[in-house]
Amino acid sequence: MTRVCRECDEPTPEPIPVALEHVGSTAGRVVYLCPLCRQGLGLVPLYEHPEGTDGSVRYEEENST
Repeated sequence: MTRVCRECDEPTPEPIPVALEHVGSTAGRVVYLCPLCRQGLGLVPLYEHPEGTDGSVRYEEENST
């Protein structure tokens, strides 16, 4: 399913959910990014968030070696 990337506003056939946007008293919306924007921003896909989290944006940890 094609969705619009929240970062670049371009349609993407490969949308990646990265967070839940909480809106007032409703359940909220899923925030989608295209693969390029997700990687560029270093965001963790929503399906890789630890169990029990609230869906807030999470950044990938940098490897320091």
